[in-house]
Amino acid sequence: MTLTPSVESMLRSNAQSVRSPLNLRSSLVLLAVLVLVTLLTFGTVVLAIFLVPGVRQVGPALLGAVLPVHAALLLLVIHRGLRRAGTGWRELGFTRPTVRIFHLLWQIPLVLVALVTVQLLTFAITGDSPAPEGGGGVESLVAGTGPLVALAVFLGVAILTPLWEEAIFRGIVHGGLRRRLGRLGASFISAAIFAAAHGVPILLPYMVTLGLALALLREFHKTLWAPVIMHALLNSLVTGTLVVSVLT
Repeated sequence: MTLTPSVESMLRSNAQSVRSPLNLRSSLVLLAVLVLVTLLTFGTVVLAIFLVPGVRQVGPALLGAVLPVHAALLLLVIHRGLRRAGTGWRELGFTRPTVRIFHLLWQIPLVLVALVTVQLLTFAITGDSPAPEGGGGVESLVAGTGPLVALAVFLGVAILTPLWEEAIFRGIVHGGLRRRLGRLGASFISAAIFAAAHGVPILLPYMVTLGLALALLREFHKTLWAPVIMHALLNSLVTGTLVVSVLT
């Protein structure tokens, strides 16, 4: 079957719209800097908790308060990395959504059902209860803290984290893989990297499913705002009830 020039041009444009504007070297350098910033940020806090007298008592509150700071630092590093490469957020994938964004009205419930199903199957097979993304960690951070720390945790986890994680995993990683692999290859590999980066074995099936869903949303909508909305909603559901319990 021979494609007409207009159809072939459209397919080429759609593939280009989900590819990262960064080359391999720029991507690896930026990812290395992001990892270094993360290690320095949380490493400094952990060292302070163990080495500075009196800090251990407020350790969870300190970790909770640093979450939005860490997220802001990563977003700043991404911004600087894109600028140094002669590109920007729009080229990475943060383009204006089209009317297709309303497909999220059925896609979001479908993803939630898939995630719940994977959790139940994981529980049935292992006998352990896999908490949703960040659930256990967030609970330990907000427990016994004040409203300001709870709000900081919510800001960091529910709003800022989806922005930098989607920029990294669906923008740089998935978009970079998309330059060499097809849609499905890039989606599955980026989902596996996304799951591995969260480092919790019991959550691997859940995180792979989530990563694959977010990658497919990126492909379907041709904008990173779609997976950001899905990711932010999911994180809000996880952290919202915990934060409300602290505030009430």
